[in-house]
Amino acid sequence: MQDRTKQKTRGGRPRKFDEGEALDNMRRRLWTTGLSGTSIEGIARSAGLNRPSLAAAFGDKDTIYAKAAAQYGRMMDNRMREAMADEDLTTALTNAFETAIDIYTENGPNGCFITSTAPAETLTSPVIRAILDRTLNDIDALFLERLEKEKGRGPADLSLLAAQLGATLHSLSLRARAGWTRDKLQSLAAGTMRSVLAFYGNPDRRNSEASAP
Repeated sequence: MQDRTKQKTRGGRPRKFDEGEALDNMRRRLWTTGLSGTSIEGIARSAGLNRPSLAAAFGDKDTIYAKAAAQYGRMMDNRMREAMADEDLTTALTNAFETAIDIYTENGPNGCFITSTAPAETLTSPVIRAILDRTLNDIDALFLERLEKEKGRGPADLSLLAAQLGATLHSLSLRARAGWTRDKLQSLAAGTMRSVLAFYGNPDRRNSEASAP
């Protein structure tokens, strides 16, 4: 169900706007410029609102960013969980990285909304620093949750492998934003997967190592 908030026009008559659509438009603006790179007026224009209406509906810049990050985080979590639902670990991880690459490149070299825009703000905004920290932990936890489904297979310290997978995801985001091609991003993801799957006795890993010069 879409949230709708009333806004008064100059004539005094209330009109409705789609809060979810406005938030999506503001997130696109922030994704391109970063939080420090745009004014509150610029954010308001992207949402199709004036500044007082923006403040009434969404709050200040940090609050707007937090809402946009939460919206993005829910989408990312849903798509990644769906991607990793396969019972085969190799397929699940392949699907996860393919999904992430799709998100990071589907509208240009954007990368991840949070990891691409939050780091520059962390020294001046405790709110955004907390968002970034939570995002990194959530990604590691998502990979750890999937690895733990292997029922005793693999090493004892799965958290380290989960962090390695998470770190690769963050690297894919940055490299996508730097303009890396999809093929190069896929190759980077495949390299990390081979390293992780080696702990599970992955036959493709053993065969590739046996054929290596």
